[in-house]
Amino acid sequence: MNEPHGGMVGGNVVRVSVTLKGSFAGRSPGSGGELEVAGGTVVGGLIEMLDLPHSSCVFVIKGTMVDRGTPLSDGDHVAIYPPMAGG
Repeated sequence: MNEPHGGMVGGNVVRVSVTLKGSFAGRSPGSGGELEVAGGTVVGGLIEMLDLPHSSCVFVIKGTMVDRGTPLSDGDHVAIYPPMAGG
């Protein structure tokens, strides 16, 4: 991808890799991929960008669960898990 999401050209660009887990694994960008997003984009913004359901996703960066308001940093590896029910 040459242009960050939203058509922003130049400016602050953040490159992150995303791994989709569980039932999300079959969705774009597949089970993993690299994205360029505008600086200041938060983890929760990936839901819209990847066209994931608006549900309670679990986000993990560097082995730590983060909330959807966490800003993305260049080089982050984000794993996104769908909501799960226990029994």
